Amino acid sequence: MSLSNLQPVHYIALGLAAVALLFLLLFIFALSSKKKAIQAKEEALNKEREALKRQHEEESEKSRLSYKKELAEQKDTYESQIKTKSAEIDSLKLFTKDKGEYLTDLTLINLKDKLVAEERIRPEDMHVLANIYLPGKRVKSTDKLDHVILTRTGIYVIDSNYWTGHLYHGISEMQFDGEPIFETVFNILELDPKSEQTICLDKAEDSSAQFKSYKHSIEELKLKAERLEKVFELPYPVTPIAYYNAEGVGSEHISNYSRDNSVKVLVGEKELEHFFEKFVFHGRFQYKVEELEEVRSAIEHLNP
Repeated sequence: MSLSNLQPVHYIALGLAAVALLFLLLFIFALSSKKKAIQAKEEALNKEREALKRQHEEESEKSRLSYKKELAEQKDTYESQIKTKSAEIDSLKLFTKDKGEYLTDLTLINLKDKLVAEERIRPEDMHVLANIYLPGKRVKSTDKLDHVILTRTGIYVIDSNYWTGHLYHGISEMQFDGEPIFETVFNILELDPKSEQTICLDKAEDSSAQFKSYKHSIEELKLKAERLEKVFELPYPVTPIAYYNAEGVGSEHISNYSRDNSVKVLVGEKELEHFFEKFVFHGRFQYKVEELEEVRSAIEHLNP
């Protein structure tokens, strides 16, 4: 069909089609522009979100590092205070422990380490406590225990004495008839003749012979063991041990007159070690490990 043959209605249809095409193109263009604008806005929002996220992470990391630093400083301060207090406590203990107690403490600790190394006991099977106090209502009624040894086969109180010369243990008026000199010594030293006492014949600084008395009596040592048992409500009796030690001494340097078999009398490191190795760790179990730990904690609570 030639253009000359087109009717007016055809021109109108062509115009409308051209207009529709134009609107379609404009709609597509507008839609594309809007899509690009939305994408740009989403990208901007994503960038802003990432920026906020990084900022939050940086602030969180700064807060974490600041808290960690503050915590480390507090820990250092706390540990420094603990070390200072521990040093003060150790210093106080040194002032209240004589060399005899120190040597006994060392012997017992070395014995425990040896038995643990030989796998004969575990560390928790034996506790060595030194310089223990049992508080009383008054200063005079407060008892000092040189050593308390906790084992699964029993609990022991050791009265430790560092001595030289010849020791006469368990002397009382029962020996006065056979050894009259002891009555004179008791009178001079003002000792109670009815209670078993421990006296020592030693050389004085001027090379003369002298008698001297250890301050404790056998009865006092027994009372300390009984009080330990009562204070901590122990289910079994505590064994008291009178231990005498000095360099180069042994059982030949003691005359034991004691009639009280409830108190063990030991002389020298070898005899002390032998007692624990033979009689203590081969006995019948009385305490569980947990019970020993409870007793240890209770004693240390009273001796901070």
